[in-house]
Amino acid sequence: MDSLLSELDFSMPELGDVVTGIVVAKEPGYILASVGGVAVGIIAGRELQDGFDTAKGLDIGDEVSAFVLDDENEEGMMVLSLRKASQMKNWDFFEKCLDTGETITVVAKEANKGGLICDANGVHAFLPVSQLSPQNYPRVDGANAQAIIDRLNDYIGQKFTVSVITFLRNDKIIVSEREAMSDLRTSEIKKLKVGDVVDGEVNGVVKFGVFITFGNLEGLIHTSELSWEHVKNHYEIYKIGDKVQAQIIGIDGDKISLSIKRLQKDPWTDLIKKYTPGTITKGTVNKVTNFGLFVTIDGNLNGLVHTSEFEDPELRADEVARVRDEVTVKVLGVNEEDHNLKLSMKLKEEKKDKKEEKEEAKEEAKAE
Repeated sequence: MDSLLSELDFSMPELGDVVTGIVVAKEPGYILASVGGVAVGIIAGRELQDGFDTAKGLDIGDEVSAFVLDDENEEGMMVLSLRKASQMKNWDFFEKCLDTGETITVVAKEANKGGLICDANGVHAFLPVSQLSPQNYPRVDGANAQAIIDRLNDYIGQKFTVSVITFLRNDKIIVSEREAMSDLRTSEIKKLKVGDVVDGEVNGVVKFGVFITFGNLEGLIHTSELSWEHVKNHYEIYKIGDKVQAQIIGIDGDKISLSIKRLQKDPWTDLIKKYTPGTITKGTVNKVTNFGLFVTIDGNLNGLVHTSEFEDPELRADEVARVRDEVTVKVLGVNEEDHNLKLSMKLKEEKKDKKEEKEEAKEEAKAE
């Protein structure tokens, strides 16, 4: 036999080798392959299954590469595996992708609070939450684990284009959708400028605002930029999937700040004409602090009555009024930049001043 093998220039494979054979028989549960013309190998059961669905495309006479599991079984045949050969081929491919940056396609199979466990041609690959693209990142308040898993479960069965960012042969692959799209995002950001109007979709509603995605990008609309009016509960107004239009008000690297209210007419412009300094009007207390009362006038104007402007400055704010109380105030000044009024509750002093002014006027008239 050794002499025959020498003449054929063929050495018997060892466990762990990948050999090339010729398919000589194909049945529903197994494939037989001639290896070097001197041995017959069998590929059966789960060892027929690989990420490339190789077995399905094989016919008698085709070449096939397989991994040697055992040099001989009870029937004298070499035990081979398409599955293991495919895995080894995959590891080589993934290592190449790590070096070159070439992207691959994976399919989400399971979800946990850390991310998605995906299938990459029969190999498990992990896609962490932090490495999802802006469109797929689960924006939830307080890093609620169950809410994150609920969002991730929606991705089961979905395909993702990713880059390999960590590779340990025969151990694990960590992939990134964000990295795979980084060049595309950078290109899209370069085309943007402050003042542009974008059409997007709500991707997350959190305590400090609303995230929307547009194109391959994501932007934040801070609560202060949702409306000119005071928004009490933006969770009730905006839902994931809502279509919105917003204006770009800031670009800092890949962080994009947006505004909805800048696309609306500012009611301040017209309202403030009615409330020049010295105007006395009524308003409603919307907040009580240790330094004063915040008062809303005409539904849209807000101002502060500092404790020093109370009729009795010795009183605490919560002793002067409560939230929703109606109060009478005097406009002292207008802060156009912050859209706020400076208010006072010293109305009696105003009346006294006017009386004194009249008395002074009479005295001046007599003197003349």
